[in-house]
Amino acid sequence: MIVKRITEAFRRQDWAVVSIEFALVVVGVLLAFQINEYANGRQAAKEREAAADRLLGESEESVAYLRQAMVTQRLLVADLNFALTRIQAGRWLPSEEPRMTSGLSRAKRAPPLAPPSSVYDDLVASGVFGKVGNANLRSGIAKYRATLGFSEEVRATLTQNMPSLEDYPALRYSFSLHGRERTKLEVDYPTLLSDRLLQEKLALLADDQRVFLRHRQRAFKDAARMCVELGLLVKKGCNLNLPPPSFD
Repeated sequence: MIVKRITEAFRRQDWAVVSIEFALVVVGVLLAFQINEYANGRQAAKEREAAADRLLGESEESVAYLRQAMVTQRLLVADLNFALTRIQAGRWLPSEEPRMTSGLSRAKRAPPLAPPSSVYDDLVASGVFGKVGNANLRSGIAKYRATLGFSEEVRATLTQNMPSLEDYPALRYSFSLHGRERTKLEVDYPTLLSDRLLQEKLALLADDQRVFLRHRQRAFKDAARMCVELGLLVKKGCNLNLPPPSFD
């Protein structure tokens, strides 16, 4: 319709009408662009909000996992210290042996520092991560990821270099149907008391576990900061007391 009016105005050489009609066309196109851009902007904002919300949920789970892992690691370090102190002193009570054995049986455990991060990986792969939040938030997330990366490298190196404990007469592993663990450690403490090489290897393992504890503490601190920032972004707050995830 507009094209027909402009064509007729050209034939009549009615330049005023041509100018008005052309201006209407330009304004209409610009308005259409503005409306489309506004709609795209709202959709992009919704996607960023949804991404931040998903990241918040994943970060809460990471905080819960790291908090529980830190508690477990502290107990392991305490039990190992308890056992080695008494072995080196050569004195302990029969009632203390279960705790000593518990520490020794877990001396080589080194589970991952954090649970899988499928949401973060998906956002990075799709290119959406760079649009979430502000530079400070993204920096905080990057710091947490860097902490995890470095700590996992340390964990992998220490795990590869952990001494074997299977060939020592003082330690015997058997199969058990009771409890969560199927492998049960039985310790011949008099034999262990006279085996200086085994005591040295256990002391090295205790040092490794203390290193793991420091890295878990650092990762927990960075994860908590990241979670708080995400909670502020989505205006929900971060639940730092979420129950730890179960992988049973």
